[in-house]
Amino acid sequence: MSIEILVDRKNLRGSTFVTGFHGIGETGYIAVSYLIHALKADRIGFIRVERPPPFVTTSNSGIITPFEIYKKGKIVLFKLEFPPHRTEETRLLKNIASWVVKMRFKDAILIGGLDSTFKQDKMEFRSVPTSRYLQKGKKIKHHILDQGLFVYGPLANLLSEFEILKFPAIAILPYANAGRADPGAAAIAIKNIAKMHGIKVNVKDLERDAKEIEIEVNKKIKQAKDSMKGVYV
Repeated sequence: MSIEILVDRKNLRGSTFVTGFHGIGETGYIAVSYLIHALKADRIGFIRVERPPPFVTTSNSGIITPFEIYKKGKIVLFKLEFPPHRTEETRLLKNIASWVVKMRFKDAILIGGLDSTFKQDKMEFRSVPTSRYLQKGKKIKHHILDQGLFVYGPLANLLSEFEILKFPAIAILPYANAGRADPGAAAIAIKNIAKMHGIKVNVKDLERDAKEIEIEVNKKIKQAKDSMKGVYV
């Protein structure tokens, strides 16, 4: 079975694609989850894979599946409730990148984290734009990641795909605590994305409830890791 992107709304032309992953500080996951909540985005689809994470969770509106797509206005968000299986990760990201280009999205924003132990100045985050993002005359008022430093993991793979496909994309990478979930870093990413796209997002709840969110996310990660031992291989 191939990877399937099942979306109710086909006219996504001109939209901005936003996603984040379970990386340093869980920054991308927390940011995307909070954006969906704050924007009151509608779930418009799912991604079906051959080896899905063997987990679901619940919400007030029903079951939350591992990979879901949400939309609010011209913002389309891809949320990974759990990381994809390592054997499918690269193929999943290639499919996502191809789909974004095929559906004629305007651009893409990827959210990740940088290990805060490497922070050497007062800047709260760095960015990594594709060549096409720069060629389209996008103004970047913040610092691009220093040459010689690396982005790794699924975010790096997706950036590479967008570079190959000549698509305008940028990664927003706040400095985050590598040892725990870091809602503060997610708040930094959200505030800068809001500035870039002129959307109103209040991060006060995220900042106020940071400790509770950190505990909740860390608990879920631990539960998933413990459950996957000897099962999700």
